[in-house]
Amino acid sequence: MIAAPAIIAFREGLEAALVIAILLTYVQKTGRSNLRTAVLGGAAVAIVASVTISLAMGFVWGIFEGTALAIFEGVVVLIAALLLTTMILWMWSLGPRISSEIEQKAEDSLVSRSGLGLALLSMALVLREGVELALFNIALVIQDGYQTYLGTGIGIAVSVAAGLAIYQGSLRISLRTLFKWTSLFLVLFAAGMIAYGIHELQEAGLLLIGPAEVWNINPPQLPDGSYPLLHERGAIGALAKALFGYNGNPSALEVAGYLAYLAMVGIYYTALVRRRFMEDAS
Repeated sequence: MIAAPAIIAFREGLEAALVIAILLTYVQKTGRSNLRTAVLGGAAVAIVASVTISLAMGFVWGIFEGTALAIFEGVVVLIAALLLTTMILWMWSLGPRISSEIEQKAEDSLVSRSGLGLALLSMALVLREGVELALFNIALVIQDGYQTYLGTGIGIAVSVAAGLAIYQGSLRISLRTLFKWTSLFLVLFAAGMIAYGIHELQEAGLLLIGPAEVWNINPPQLPDGSYPLLHERGAIGALAKALFGYNGNPSALEVAGYLAYLAMVGIYYTALVRRRFMEDAS
């Protein structure tokens, strides 16, 4: 399945592209076009560093086996889910202020260290997205295999094209609407990652709390060799597993972790919307 990595890579890539576009637009409108090189140079360093980190994580993953591998995979997937959540909450909290926030940081960098400060700012902001994507990639490879990289490549290519079009003014889209719907998908995907991480740790003999199986809708293969629709390898089940962490025979702790995650994120979002409504009303 390449849909999940494509959407995640698109979201991460677009955020990085928007950061670069905001910084380039800022130096241009403030009459400091000579600092474009600093912005692009910092971003290039961040991209190289992100690729290096991704390769290093893949190398470390290849070292483990058996119980140690299950623990490593469970921990990596859980960390990726938490990091994905912080990215979603950060975007929700900033909302339309993201451009002004980045511009203020750029101004502070220019005042304090000129071009070097701007390059470091560009590198830091892009590197954050790159490290997140590297971690998400290894988590997705653990769950879905190496076709993850195909989806990641597609997502990055589309995000770069969209970022260039937005910067040049040839593409006008509602970023708020785009981030809203992709965030909904990412929340469901992160919930699935939480459940999968718990599953891997339980496979390693950890977190053995509650019944090991709440239900099982993974019946044997059909006589023709195919799987029932809701089986993890069936037409519907396989898609739901890749996108939302669906499990045909989850443990009680997996179900509890999935639902608890959705409840906490839902409470946070409701509180944020209520706070903004109160601010607008006042």
